[in-house]
Amino acid sequence: MKTPRLLFASFIAVVIAATACQKNAHTPNPESTTRNAGVTMPVSSLMYTGGLSGRGTAGTCNPTAYIITLESRSLVNGKWEWVWSVQNSNPGNGNNGTVQNLSHWGMQFGSCFTWSSVVSAAYSADGATWTGFTPLFQADPSQACMTTPVLKFNYGTAGSAKSYYKLVVDRDYQVVGTPGYYKSGANTGCCTFTFPGMGCGDDGDIR
Repeated sequence: MKTPRLLFASFIAVVIAATACQKNAHTPNPESTTRNAGVTMPVSSLMYTGGLSGRGTAGTCNPTAYIITLESRSLVNGKWEWVWSVQNSNPGNGNNGTVQNLSHWGMQFGSCFTWSSVVSAAYSADGATWTGFTPLFQADPSQACMTTPVLKFNYGTAGSAKSYYKLVVDRDYQVVGTPGYYKSGANTGCCTFTFPGMGCGDDGDIR
């Protein structure tokens, strides 16, 4: 009679152990969820394909002409590196629904953002080799769609290939819907849109 009891007890122990393992498997790892763990946090799903009913020039304003994706947000050596990509949604000469190559684009920031937190900025054709530049927060007179101060990335796109843009800051900002603008050729013109940018919860945290 002892053998069945021992088998039953062993079965119960195995079930309890399996349940505990399953529970642990579904418990989030704090190191992978905290924003201060120093891990890269890809948020490419936070891609806006719609935007503000923006102001446009030299053609119809199209807020979805370029696909702007926040590729990553990483804590590196105590600084936060934000990387966006911009991709032409329908390359062409700007006629019949096509979009000319991007000339440059720029962004505003959430209400809590302070310009003094900016450390550096860069752009890249492949997301690996970067060209740094001194970022400025000022109006861009080359277009009339966004006349308030902006951070301008003076680098465009070629065809359907992605271009990459990096901004390094020394504060942990949240991902919020942020106003931006693009400038392209004479047919496509310029337009404003909303994209996943920097701000605080009061600005509408979308992460």
